[in-house]
Amino acid sequence: LGGRSKADAAQAAKIAHHVREAIRQTRSLARGLSPVALEANGLMSALQELAANAQEMFRVQCVFVCEQPVLIRENNVATHLFRIAQEAVSNAVRHGHATRIEISLSATPERMLLAVSDNGTGLDAHRPAGPGQGLRIMQYRAAVVGGVFTMERGATSGTTVVCSVEHPKHVLLPEAP
Repeated sequence: LGGRSKADAAQAAKIAHHVREAIRQTRSLARGLSPVALEANGLMSALQELAANAQEMFRVQCVFVCEQPVLIRENNVATHLFRIAQEAVSNAVRHGHATRIEISLSATPERMLLAVSDNGTGLDAHRPAGPGQGLRIMQYRAAVVGGVFTMERGATSGTTVVCSVEHPKHVLLPEAP
């Protein structure tokens, strides 16, 4: 087309770009139906991918921090934790206008901790009374996995969302050396 019509070639390039984008979004949607692989390290991989996707989609700095492997036995637990992180990241961008988000995952013999912190505007003092739908869903998901959900405003700005699961019988801790 380039030899016949530059306008047609430009239009074809736009169409090809849109087709590639549609394929990418379709793959992303398919992964969203089952975001956590069935392996024990699936949650760590899914959170790493969530951070990378957030950077690309929202143009924010988003990092995943997991200093020691946190291996989850139950896919259901991993999926609920992933969905909590996904909602927290989305809220940080949409409502908090964050430019930096940190997703962290850690475990001790006593508890597993998922936290999402951002540098956004923090909890909105002008929001309607009571939690919104997303917040209620995150609280529900935490309860389903036997966890405690908290959300706090940062000292100067931002919000931190935490799901703490006490005595995580579904977590495989690494062997001590």
